[in-house]
Amino acid sequence: METGRPIVAIVGRPNVGKSSLFNRIAASAPVTVPNTVDDLADMGDEAMQDDKPRTVAKRRASRRFAVVHDTPGVTRDRNYADAEWDSRSFTIVDTGGLDIDPDDRLIDNVQSQVDAALAEASLVLFVVDARTGIMPHDLIVADKLRAADKPICLVVNKVDSDQFRNEAAEFYGLGLTEPMWTSCVQNDGIRELLDHIVEILPETDETAPDAPATIKIAIVGRPNVGKSSLINNLLGEERMIVDDRPGTTRDAVNIRIVQDNIPFEVVDTAGMRRKSAINDELESVTVKRAIRSIRQSDVAVLVLDVTQDVAQQDKTIANFIERQGKASILVLNKWDLIDKDNTTHPTFMDVIDAQLPRLGYVPRVFVSALTGQRVTQILTTALEVYREYCTHIPTPALNDLLLALRNAHPPPRVKGARPALKYITQVETKPPTFLIFGRNVHRVQQPYESYLINNIREEFGFHGTPIRIFFRRS
Repeated sequence: METGRPIVAIVGRPNVGKSSLFNRIAASAPVTVPNTVDDLADMGDEAMQDDKPRTVAKRRASRRFAVVHDTPGVTRDRNYADAEWDSRSFTIVDTGGLDIDPDDRLIDNVQSQVDAALAEASLVLFVVDARTGIMPHDLIVADKLRAADKPICLVVNKVDSDQFRNEAAEFYGLGLTEPMWTSCVQNDGIRELLDHIVEILPETDETAPDAPATIKIAIVGRPNVGKSSLINNLLGEERMIVDDRPGTTRDAVNIRIVQDNIPFEVVDTAGMRRKSAINDELESVTVKRAIRSIRQSDVAVLVLDVTQDVAQQDKTIANFIERQGKASILVLNKWDLIDKDNTTHPTFMDVIDAQLPRLGYVPRVFVSALTGQRVTQILTTALEVYREYCTHIPTPALNDLLLALRNAHPPPRVKGARPALKYITQVETKPPTFLIFGRNVHRVQQPYESYLINNIREEFGFHGTPIRIFFRRS
């Protein structure tokens, strides 16, 4: 009996609907998302002071886990997602199109990614296109799969009408299993396919102890700053396709990493160029996926290239991370290419402080993806930051601090009235969010709010995480 989730790999030639099928299957698992502080505010004062975490159910049916586009070769790296059907859990893997005899070194790397997915799979879904019928590449791929000696499920996709179902009978000629007919566009045949998948998958140990919560990390930055190279170095394998041409990573790709028994889910995202520089629909979609990855992450890792000046786009991404309330780390890559002396490091720190002032509280890790220098420090720092992100401060300690701050520097008068801050409590984590009750609290100015935040940080830490303060009249 296997332990852990069995892996189901989706393979096939380009543009047969693998990513669409991946999205349909990945959407089969339920997900919950935390309420925002606005949701809590709507529940009234009692809910605001409730220390219990709250979650609300959210449907996944409309979520897209992989970019879908008519352009062949959109999926290049392996993309993983957890799925669940009929109380059975498994991991689904989307792969790049199997293109035999590639004429591009990048496509050659895609084939390596597919081979790696096949090696770890418990079941292979071989996807073909009912509209085109059997193509020469399908025959070659079928031979490749037979050589892999894995359970195979033949999925005939794009069966959007009875006409295509009748014409698709030729796929019996591949000599594989009984074909499963699907239409991802119409969501037809997906339930039957899932029933078939859980029948074939090996039994797993359902009594295994629950693993600790997975920390989600989004690796973001401009194109060609070394994001995929950093992940490969963390993994110790060529998991992510790396190429010196910008835009190699087209989708947000999820990778599972365990370090010191702590599970991480690292998301390698497409390079985020400024909006005015994007003139391609596909790139626009992938940048939106990168933005979504930041929103869904616990920790955002912004990668900068130290051989280049901090660009306006770096500042834009940094500001977006802060506005989303995400814990974050600044990773300064290609540090091995800098000539150094005793002043180099502090000079860089001063430049970062000046150029990215909104992330002044964020730790910086100077690394080299090429040599591996300090790369493992990224996950160590991410864990430290995540723990700060989840910290909850007892209410008495907060009110002791508020009293001391108020006595040392009372809020300034505004239009003849001085705000009176009476009581503070922490209402949320991720990010740490505080609610202050008092009179005339609408007159509290930004400098005084910053004074409160800076002293909360100095007293209680919150290294690498933004702090939010809201005010309510009492």
